[in-house]
Amino acid sequence: MKTRVILTTVIAFLLLVAVVAAGLNTVFTVTLVEAEFTLVSDQGKEDAAALQKKLNAYRGKSTTFLSLSRISEEVDAFPCFRLESVEKRFPSSIEVKVTERKETFAVSNGETYAILDETGAYIYDGDNINRAGGGNIELLGFGELTFERGKQISGEHTEELFAAFSVLSEKLGEARASVVSIAYTTNGVQNFLEITMREGIRIKIEDPKSHAAEKTDAALSNEERGYFSRTGEQRVRGEITAYELDEDGSIAVNYDGGKE
Repeated sequence: MKTRVILTTVIAFLLLVAVVAAGLNTVFTVTLVEAEFTLVSDQGKEDAAALQKKLNAYRGKSTTFLSLSRISEEVDAFPCFRLESVEKRFPSSIEVKVTERKETFAVSNGETYAILDETGAYIYDGDNINRAGGGNIELLGFGELTFERGKQISGEHTEELFAAFSVLSEKLGEARASVVSIAYTTNGVQNFLEITMREGIRIKIEDPKSHAAEKTDAALSNEERGYFSRTGEQRVRGEITAYELDEDGSIAVNYDGGKE
């Protein structure tokens, strides 16, 4: 008799747990996956629609037991997207924020190009045709670089490159509209970052391992010899060089208008 009472109690308890679990599952079920997209191209809009369709498939899943890593994997399947955040909003929604990477740089790998975003992160291999239109800034002479999906490239001279580019981006706004290429060059004595502008003039940063950002700023903003003080005609040719003075380490700028 005692055994029967215990068994009945256990069964009743299990039934209660099942009922409670079913009730919780009904309440804590995903009914909305709300994705907020920040996009920069028409192709990005198409990709966003495709991703939203995949995310909608999670409707009806348990909010409690759904692993957010599955949402991350869905976003990762779109190389031009970067997941900014994903979180559960109990009881029944998932909020996702996604940004389209701004294609900015291209590095030739022989037959095609490695395309990088504005932070220098590797996106994919393809033609040097920007999703938002036009071409990307070609990187030349940087030697052997390491590429990993979604991570900033690394290599011997990349620290100087990104220090200089941070200033170009800040001062020029949309740097890709003004800059054709950035090359690491040498004349046998000094090394340079050589920035070719779309009008034709070149900006040379001498010894970029030292104060690359400050030299780039000076090359652009120097009141007498900088890029911004050149007329439209002067920007068609010649070069602007920023360098350190041996005496006190201050930064000087030289402008050479070149031959007409």
